[in-house]
Amino acid sequence: MDSLSRHEQLLRVFHLIDILMSAKQPLSTMELKDRLQSRGVIDDMSEKNIRRDIEFLGKFGYAVTASKKRSPRGALCHAWAIASGRGATELSAPVISLPELLSLAVARDFLSPLAGTFYWRGISQLIAKLEKIATPELLAYVDAHKEGLVVHPKPPAAKYRSRTLNAINRAIRNTLELSIRYTSLADMKPKTYHIHPEGIVLYDGSIYIAGYRAAAASPKQRSKPASEEAMRFFKLDRVQSAKPSSRTFQRHKQTIESLLADSMTIFRSEEPARRYRIAIDASRARWACEKPFHPRQKVRIQFDGSVILDIDRAWDDEMIPQLLGLADHVEVLEPEDVRERILEVAQRIAAKYMCRHLRPIEGLRESRETEGMLQ
Repeated sequence: MDSLSRHEQLLRVFHLIDILMSAKQPLSTMELKDRLQSRGVIDDMSEKNIRRDIEFLGKFGYAVTASKKRSPRGALCHAWAIASGRGATELSAPVISLPELLSLAVARDFLSPLAGTFYWRGISQLIAKLEKIATPELLAYVDAHKEGLVVHPKPPAAKYRSRTLNAINRAIRNTLELSIRYTSLADMKPKTYHIHPEGIVLYDGSIYIAGYRAAAASPKQRSKPASEEAMRFFKLDRVQSAKPSSRTFQRHKQTIESLLADSMTIFRSEEPARRYRIAIDASRARWACEKPFHPRQKVRIQFDGSVILDIDRAWDDEMIPQLLGLADHVEVLEPEDVRERILEVAQRIAAKYMCRHLRPIEGLRESRETEGMLQ
C-alpha cells in the first residue's frame, strides 16, 4: 500500500472510530458506508474495504464487537460497535474542548495554504464546530489577542479551484494519468502535459503537483525510457485545467520525500548531482547552520568563526542562484567550473552598474584635469 492509500485509510479509520463511538446501537456495513459518504470522506467504496478498516481497528487494540441485525429489507446482516474499554485502558468518545478549538482558530493562518485540498475537509469541519459553540464576539476577541503570533506573508485562502483540486486528487488516489493545461515561466501560453501524478507538495505557501511525464505513445517520440525520467513539479497556480484519463500507471518505488532529500527547494534535474564545498564568512555562519543552507550539509567551523560546508549531492542550477544571493559572504571552493561560472555572472552584474557610473567618473576626471591646467 502506497503512502497516499495509507493516509486515506487512516482518515477513514478516524472517522469510523468517531461514528462507532457516537452510535447508540451497532451499525451495519452499509450504514457505515452511508455515514462516511455523508461526511465527505469517501465517494464510493466496497463493503469489503469497510470490513478491512474494521479489522484494522481490532488489530490495533479497539474492542470491536460483531453482532447481527436486520437490514431495511429484513435480511440479517453483520453489524459492529466499539465496546467500552481496551484491556486496562478505558476509551471514551472523542471530545474537543473550546480551548482546543480556539487554538485551532489562532493557528488557522498556518493551515490556510491547504485551503481547497482534501486535507482542508477535516480542518473546515473542526472550524465549523468552533463556530457553533463560540460567538462571533469571542472569536474576534481571540483573533485580537494572539499574543504576537504573526504569519507573514499571509497566504491567500482558497486560491485554488475546487474542481481542479478534485481532479488532481482523484488522479493521485486512483493512479490515473492526468492531462493538465500548464503555463511554465518560459512560456507565454499554456501547453498540454500528460503526467503521472505521485502526490502534492506544499512548499513556500504554494501547492505543487509532483509527478513524471507520461511516456509518449510512439517509441519514436520518447526521448528516454520511462525509468530514467526525472520527477517534475508543476505549480498549481499555473495549472489552468486538469482532467484525469482512464489510463492507469504504476507508482515509482522512490518516495517524493527521498527525492527531495538532496534539494534546498523542490528543484530536480535530469543531470546528476555532484559534490560542493563552500566557505561562508563569520557574519553569515550562524545563519547557514541554523537554516540550514542545505539539508544534508556537513559543517566544519573555522578558527575565525567562518564555516566550510561539505555537500555531497547538489545541482548547479539550484545552487548557483542561492550562492549569488549571499553575495560576497560566500566562496565556492569546489567544483572549479562553478567558480568560473559565478565569476562570469558577477562580471555581467558589475557591467550593468559600471556602465551607469563610468560617465560621471570620467567627467570628474576631466574636470580635475581642466582645473590643473588652469592653475
